[in-house]
Amino acid sequence: MTMRLLTALPLAIALAMPAAAQDSYPDRSVRIVHGFGAGGNADTVSRILADAMTEGLGQPVVVESRPGAGGTLASGYVAAADPDGYTLQLMVGGHTVAAGLYTSLPYESVDDFTFLSIIGQFPFFIAARSGEYETLAEVIEAATADPGSIRIGHSGVGSTQHLTGELLDIETSADFLHVPYAGGAAAVTAMMGGEVDLVIDTGTAIFGQADAGVLDVLAVTSSERWPDNPDVPTVAETVAPGFNVVSWTGLGAPAGLPDDVVEVLTAEISRVMALEAVRERIAALGAAPVGSSSAEFQELVEGQIATWTEVIETAGVERR
Repeated sequence: MTMRLLTALPLAIALAMPAAAQDSYPDRSVRIVHGFGAGGNADTVSRILADAMTEGLGQPVVVESRPGAGGTLASGYVAAADPDGYTLQLMVGGHTVAAGLYTSLPYESVDDFTFLSIIGQFPFFIAARSGEYETLAEVIEAATADPGSIRIGHSGVGSTQHLTGELLDIETSADFLHVPYAGGAAAVTAMMGGEVDLVIDTGTAIFGQADAGVLDVLAVTSSERWPDNPDVPTVAETVAPGFNVVSWTGLGAPAGLPDDVVEVLTAEISRVMALEAVRERIAALGAAPVGSSSAEFQELVEGQIATWTEVIETAGVERR
């Protein structure tokens, strides 16, 4: 055998080996990027996942915050990243709102992403100052009789909370005045100060004051009563049959992720979402821990993009 043939053999063997045998994923740290500030729900969920996945993947999983433009800066960054499994994204329900709200985005909201798994789902709650209203039906009656007289506070124009209120307008033929604030906590504070009559936000923003007797929780936006708050009626059973708004968090990645990397990540997410400690920490944020297939996650995203785009157009919300 000639020397040339001998030196060529190792290269030929290497080329014939499966990719997984040459380069095992992951062999370095993995990032979970999100588009919101440190300490918020997105950051907290990201860190819950990062802690658990570090153990399972055998490599550090770190969290990186890239806030701005309602999360779209982070989405644009992830969409443009290499699809190698080392850049992931903690996505939120606002991803689907942005698809209808912005006239131009630096990415395609579905085609530029790999949707790995839903992580948690949570409804919104509608609350009023204690003693103001007994039921949501009473509020709708007042809003219908005197358009614009009932003010709803929410966490910013184009937020999922805002669009939930607009959908309530559409489904009940009421006419609320929608008042934006810099976050759910600010909206709740404004309501307690008499600036608005209602607030729509997550349970974590509302139930502290409700438990203190300051607020009355009138309804939940999910189609069924929320298990942690079974005494709160649904919007669907009180004023708008079929009404159902449940937001979510999920883990995604750039489009084009190799199948073997998808398999590793979805298996790891499934393992993590079965851990009782993880489920308890997510539930403490007011969300139901879920876990799903990639296809189920993408179907959810596509469905909500269609819903919120229609709400934005029907309600005449100004696009950006």
